[in-house]
Amino acid sequence: MVSVTRAVFGDLPLGAGTVEKFQLQSDQLRVDIISWGCTITALEVKDRQGRASDVVLGFDELEGEIASVQGTAFDLRKPVELGKHLQEFHVNGFDHNFCLKGSKEKRFCAQVHHAGSGRVLEVYTTQPGVQFYTGNFLDGTLKGKSGAGYPKHSGFCLETQSWPDAVNQPHFPPVLLKPGEEYDHTTWFKFSVA
Repeated sequence: MVSVTRAVFGDLPLGAGTVEKFQLQSDQLRVDIISWGCTITALEVKDRQGRASDVVLGFDELEGEIASVQGTAFDLRKPVELGKHLQEFHVNGFDHNFCLKGSKEKRFCAQVHHAGSGRVLEVYTTQPGVQFYTGNFLDGTLKGKSGAGYPKHSGFCLETQSWPDAVNQPHFPPVLLKPGEEYDHTTWFKFSVA
């Protein structure tokens, strides 16, 4: 038996439309797909014992908050030595979006300096945010070039992006791309030596 159902999932901010949820179900699986970005929100499949489980990662709900970083571990507006900073604030690492001020024009986003080599990385972007991730789940088992192991916090990412959950937060910079609009964002990585 195969069935397909259609229901309202929710409304987009500022009257931008309605998101629908389509559910496809058979004896072997159930999949939920929302019309916003054709996103699979649930996929239940059976295991060897015939038990169905949802195998899609995600969250039951998302909340959006813009918080001040002043006086917190997230205050990286002035240079810090990252390892010491994590220890000082008893932080297990970063995997957070930082909200940037400005418009869709090119603007400064971040600067990283490696004291040992003198290398400097500057990041500029037209995006409203940057996700900062510090390799929190590296454990040394991943091998890189010349067999080098990557332990926890041995690398980082600066990923420019829109703010998470912006589609559900009317006070966040807009992320919906409407018919006829063009997606146009750029990120620049400038390398130098100091």
